[in-house]
Amino acid sequence: MIVGDLLSGRVGISELTVDGQGEKFAHEVAEKVKEYGVALVPGWLAGDELAALQDEFEGVFAAAEGRELEQLTDEGKDISHHYGQTRTGLHLKYNHGDELKNALPRTHEVFTQDWMASAAASYLGVPCTLNRHLILTDDFKPDEEIISYHFDEVGALKFLVYLDDVDRENGPFQAIPRTAPATSRIRESEWLRFDDFKKIRFDVFNQYSEELIHTLYGQYKSFLLSRSITFQAPAGSLLVFDTDTIHRAGPLAEGRRRRVVRGSSYRGYWP
Repeated sequence: MIVGDLLSGRVGISELTVDGQGEKFAHEVAEKVKEYGVALVPGWLAGDELAALQDEFEGVFAAAEGRELEQLTDEGKDISHHYGQTRTGLHLKYNHGDELKNALPRTHEVFTQDWMASAAASYLGVPCTLNRHLILTDDFKPDEEIISYHFDEVGALKFLVYLDDVDRENGPFQAIPRTAPATSRIRESEWLRFDDFKKIRFDVFNQYSEELIHTLYGQYKSFLLSRSITFQAPAGSLLVFDTDTIHRAGPLAEGRRRRVVRGSSYRGYWP
């Protein structure tokens, strides 16, 4: 039960960490996500591999400069928009297939590796769609948080790569381990009520009462928040997480920058 999991003790970042050179790497990633909802692979990319992704990132944003920007909100932040402006920066989206391969060939190779397909199949089941789209975000406008604690309106397994060294002041990924099972019940009930992603309420701590949080997670909001893990890690680090795990992108200080690439994988076949 989620209550027992939460009361059993705080999860440390070491328990969420996977060695990227291990023989059973894909299996270990999937198992960490099954148990905790999130896995970290520190320094997964380095050297020329990391530089190639950074160069492609800078290149596609430079090429997009001057084009009309969509004003993106938290709702619909990755629904059908290709180039847009967020509260803290800029956003580019590429669908999988030729569009991604032609625009970002090295990034395409990284996000279509066999081990990712294996991990996604192990976690999501078969059939599943690996990294149906990639989102590139360049956050550089200071704010108290890039996005608040939430779950995604459609359940997914995400692969996220830091392109910069990330600490507590430049938008660290933060997550509350072992919250996915209870969160999935909220998400599914929201879809049953509305069947419209624009109406799905997913801003957990702002939109749901203390009583509902206690009923589903076994503790009140302040206790849940105390279990959050901040993922400070070097550029090239990889995070793999179930989007039903309560998560956010943290504060962005003045003069700091956060570049990430993330792919979203789904159960079933997606066009």
